[in-house]
Parts: sequence; C-alpha cells; structure tokens
Amino acid sequence: MGLFLALSNFCYFASNAAVYAASREFISNDSMDTEDIGPTMNIVNISMQMLVINFGDLGNIKKAKIAFKSIYSTLETPSLIPPFRRDNEGKVSAMNIKGKIEFRNVHFAYPTRTENEILKGVSFIIMPGQNAAFVGESGSGKSTIIQLMNRFYDIEDGKGEIFIDDVNIKNYNLYELRKKIGMVSQEPSLFKASPLENIRYGKLTASDEDCLEAARQANIMKLFSKEKMDEINAEEQKKSYWKRKFSNEANKRDLMSGGEKQRLCIARTFLKNPTILLLDEAISSLDKNSEFEVQKSLDKLSLNRTCINISHRLNVIENYDKIFVLDKGKIIEEGNHQELMNLKGLYYNLQRYANL
Repeated sequence: MGLFLALSNFCYFASNAAVYAASREFISNDSMDTEDIGPTMNIVNISMQMLVINFGDLGNIKKAKIAFKSIYSTLETPSLIPPFRRDNEGKVSAMNIKGKIEFRNVHFAYPTRTENEILKGVSFIIMPGQNAAFVGESGSGKSTIIQLMNRFYDIEDGKGEIFIDDVNIKNYNLYELRKKIGMVSQEPSLFKASPLENIRYGKLTASDEDCLEAARQANIMKLFSKEKMDEINAEEQKKSYWKRKFSNEANKRDLMSGGEKQRLCIARTFLKNPTILLLDEAISSLDKNSEFEVQKSLDKLSLNRTCINISHRLNVIENYDKIFVLDKGKIIEEGNHQELMNLKGLYYNLQRYANL
C-alpha cells in the first residue's frame, strides 16, 4: 500500500508539472492562451484524482486475496450432513411427526476437540407433548443435546443413536425435520428488517395477518401500536437525512428492549408452529420484568408440544413432566421436581444454591 500510495502521489504532482511545462511551450509559440491553463489543469487533476483512488484500492488486492481464499476454503469444505434438497430426496418425511424423542447410549465429542467427550452414554425418552428440562453445571452437555436435535452435528456410527417417533434422525428429510423443530435461544437472532418481516422469517409464505396473529400470541402487539410507531418516527427525525434514507424500518430493531426482541423470536416460532420446541437459556440474559413477560409467552408456546428446556432458572421448570440432571456428560438423576427433591442429590443442591 505504501508503494501504490507513493506512485499515485508521484503521478499527481508529475502531471501538474507536465501541464505547466507544456503550457509554457504552447504560450511561447502563441498556440495557447493563458485562460486555457485553468480548464486544462482541472481536467488533468480530476483524472489524476481518479488514478489516486484506484491506486489506493490496488493496495487491498493482497488482503482481498487472503480473504477470498478463506471464504472459498469454507465453501468448498464438504458437509458431513446432507446440505442440499437433492441430497434429501427419498428420505423419510417428517411433516407428520408426533414428537417422541429418544437418545440411546449417545457418546459425542465436537470435531475440533475429539479428545474431549461431552456426552458419555446419554439415554432418555421424552413422550409426545411432554415438557422436559435438562439442568446441570456449565459444560455438562446440555446445549450439546439441543445441537444434536437440530442436526448441527451428527453422531459417529457406533456411538449411539437419536430417534424421533422411533425413526433414526439421520433418515429424515432434513428440510422437513427442521420445519417441525422450533428453537428459541439465549441471544435473539434478528435481521435488518421490520418487526413484521422478522416474524415472517418463521414461515416465508405467511400473510401479514398471520404474522400479526403470531405477535398477539407472543404478547408483542405493542410493538405495532401507534405509540411505538410515533416513538420510532421521533427517533428517526433526530438522525441525518441520508442516515434515515438508508436505514428505513430496520431502525425499529435497534429501539427494542431485550425482552421485546426475545418475544419477537417467540412470535416467529408461533408462526412456524413446530411439533418440537427447543429452548436454550431463552430467558437467562433478561432482567426480572422482561423475564416474567417472556416466560408467559414461552409457557403459551410450549402447550401441546414436545418441549426441551435448557435453563439455569430452576423455578421455571418445577412443573415440568421430566427433569434430567446432567453431570460431566452423564444423566445422574431423572424425575419430576418433587421426586428429585426427595432424592436430596445434585438437583436438590442446585435448588438450594438457586434460592440463596
């Protein structure tokens, strides 16, 4: 970049010197007037400015080459999970699944840390419509179970199996399976679009009325109220013209609280209408007021669905049908809240610690 910068500056000043030298000769020969120097100098300066700009960009070629190499090495890496629709043709349809989930002796380690086994022989069954929770210390394997359910990773052959409705999860059409699984995670995933379009992402063919109905179910209709629109418009009026021109409705996303963003994701899941619901620390980053409102929406969302909840807030899972206690990759306790409290084991200690 230093080389190109020096070269472009040299060309800029050399062109000025050349114009003056040529003008002196033309004026001496009476073939040019002094008034012609100004327009000539402007033309040459504008041309040289473009050259300077282009030379400056040439300095980024090496950086761009390295970036493209990294991007294409990722794009060209073959996926271990069939990523294309053509790869899923002839697979078992998942559109009518009931929601029974079963892990059979699952052992799993992440590909980048094969020596560190996260799940060590995990087995459990969750029946259709049941609400189940996984609790335990950080690193015990709770979120790994969620990722395996979504097939973000697959289990190696011979290291256990995952079944949905007694069919191995690997045999399902991946696109259809993910349509029947809804997920609300700790960090809301929003896009640079209006709240309505963010909800529609749950079902791209949905109408505006369907999206608004999902917003009502998630108790987020105040985001579409006149007062909220006036607040957004007032905020946008404070910004410069060009910033307003290019930001459009995406600014509404920046004016939402953490609880509102989370409920927007819940509305998206309502619109998707999944059979299986996965909640991964969905309220852990919220304040008390937002937590209460979001939890009401989650309770409504989990009705009549198979629900798996990963949560450190033990008070929200006390009424669940099943609670699995994980410790160092193994399920060491299983039962409902009262049964686990009577055991006076790890779950009992976690509850005591949470209530201190």
